[in-house]
Amino acid sequence: MIAVDGWGKEGQVLKSLKNVAFNFPDSGFAYERKSDYVKQCLEAIQSNVQIIGLESFSDTIQIRFLRSREDMFWLTGSKPSGMANPYINTVYLVADGNKTPPIKHELMHLITMLEWGYPHVSSTLINEGLAAYAEDNCNGYNVAQIYRYFMETDKLIDIDSLTSDFYAQSEMIGYHQSACVVEYLLNNYNNEQFKQLWTQGFDSFESMYGISFSKAKVDLEKALLKKYPSAPDIDWETFKEGCK
Repeated sequence: MIAVDGWGKEGQVLKSLKNVAFNFPDSGFAYERKSDYVKQCLEAIQSNVQIIGLESFSDTIQIRFLRSREDMFWLTGSKPSGMANPYINTVYLVADGNKTPPIKHELMHLITMLEWGYPHVSSTLINEGLAAYAEDNCNGYNVAQIYRYFMETDKLIDIDSLTSDFYAQSEMIGYHQSACVVEYLLNNYNNEQFKQLWTQGFDSFESMYGISFSKAKVDLEKALLKKYPSAPDIDWETFKEGCK
């Protein structure tokens, strides 16, 4: 509410549970669902820690829910639905009823960067792929099903493009293709190899995994063809608009 003299008042509610500090607006969509969002965040932290093989996660972090992308802009300078800032141990999440907050995704970014540091520049696909795999759901499809659809429709991006200029690629393809690669590596190799890939980059893939990435890709796609003989019938024009 804006007063006559131009000053306004903005309220927040705060709660800390162990090492996690929560911050919500004091009214509106996010406030009304704060108990459910807190539960989802705590479950996401536990799930993410298990995915990357940590024994525990004890860093003190803040999870701040926002009313709108406009509020996100004033805090971060951009308007995504979620953002992780490891410099201040904070995740920002928009909860406005228009899109599900990317809780697992952004918390995975925060946890891995606090534990492992920033990824090597050629491993950006691993950073974004890991966060997308943490969610493992976009419009009702898991990352393996989405990759299988990309195989069927010849949409896969070559690895050189993903490692050299990840953010110049199609977001919906690059993120989910990388997520399926991450799932395959985590399920078929060990977490220490994955951590080394994160820190040292894709040029070291063969020395870490004992095979070339091209061979790993062939093995991944053989496994997907066996699991999903038929590709899912995804409406690409609708799907490419983003995960709901």
